[in-house]
Amino acid sequence: MPRIITAVTQEVPEVLDVVSLALARDITATYTRTADNAAVAIFTDFSDLRPSLEIVRPSLVADARELTRIFQVDFPRDWEPPYVINQFLVPWEERCDVFTQVPIDVGIMFHGVAVSEGSVLPVPEPWWWRVTEEGRWRPTRAAQEQWRRATIDWPAIDWPTSGPGRG
Repeated sequence: MPRIITAVTQEVPEVLDVVSLALARDITATYTRTADNAAVAIFTDFSDLRPSLEIVRPSLVADARELTRIFQVDFPRDWEPPYVINQFLVPWEERCDVFTQVPIDVGIMFHGVAVSEGSVLPVPEPWWWRVTEEGRWRPTRAAQEQWRRATIDWPAIDWPTSGPGRG
């Protein structure tokens, strides 16, 4: 059974925004919808046939008391319904730990919090994102440096020039 981390937000995030946040954590990852169209699966080099992260289709909750009952966390009283429940399933392998940051990113960027096992998850220091004067999210220098290091070690892909579908 995977770790279940939930971002409870006041806005509904776009699927591609959430996928982009996941891909920002591992630039070698790929994604696809699940066969039943209920989730988006993120695959990495090491994940073989099992996803390193599953992003479940969001659902809505109208009653703050129900949120508190389910997640065992007190949510801000000034929040107004509906509340958006964004669930993320992360395997327990240590190499998948990087994807535990995605629900935190979603929680912050879409006016909410990430919760797991009865507690609100803290924002990591340093956090990868900041808001520009124009109100857009941008990666920090630390995030950009990590991406640069990852791409330097990324091997060049030797694409086949002939074969099925290659002419």
